[in-house]
Amino acid sequence: MDAPIEPVLRTLPIFAALDAATLSTIAAGGRRLRLSAGESILREGEPCRGFFAVVAGGAKLFRLSPDGREQVLQRVRAGQTFAEAAVLTMKRYPANAVATETPTEIVEIGAESFLRLFDGDRHVAKAMVASMSTWLLRLVGRVEELTVLSAGARLARFVLDLPSSNSADGLVVELPLAKKDLAASLGITPETLSRLLRKWQDLEIVRGDGASIVVLDSDALVAIAEDVGAV
Repeated sequence: MDAPIEPVLRTLPIFAALDAATLSTIAAGGRRLRLSAGESILREGEPCRGFFAVVAGGAKLFRLSPDGREQVLQRVRAGQTFAEAAVLTMKRYPANAVATETPTEIVEIGAESFLRLFDGDRHVAKAMVASMSTWLLRLVGRVEELTVLSAGARLARFVLDLPSSNSADGLVVELPLAKKDLAASLGITPETLSRLLRKWQDLEIVRGDGASIVVLDSDALVAIAEDVGAV
């Protein structure tokens, strides 16, 4: 028997201000999904059946270009939600979503029962507006990254945002994505990604270009991230 959903909902920022009775109603219309990396959560064009909250692991939202290339729109981590706007304003999902880690746990919140609450409870409506505003800010940042920042700045920001551990030589960072997926997320080609990592190694900014890299010169990487470095 699956564990109850309500305690999970309590941990999500979007639902933090809701009372127990409201959470119970939302939970009654939800279900838990346990997925492996690459498993589909939703597909572009499918009827909207609900929106989703990542409890553990991660997911990516993407569309396919006419030539079949993946265009990553956003990556979603634990504690974040997605597809709220689709539930409120669309009949079909505008993009695809798949799990990016094994295991990934997601709560699907059913559209029908949630929309009834949304129409009748101002606290629920306020929570949804706040969540969608957060998404808007993320997307604005994403547009800035892809249209203003250089490829090197995008990669540097990504690396600096990752958890790290200290070593004798510098900061050890585990890359959570395969190179192909990382390149797609940054809006660059895998060849450009490899070229940047090789150049950074030659300049002794980082060491390694596999799943784990060591940041040898964090000041230089910060300068690149701010788009003031020449790399």
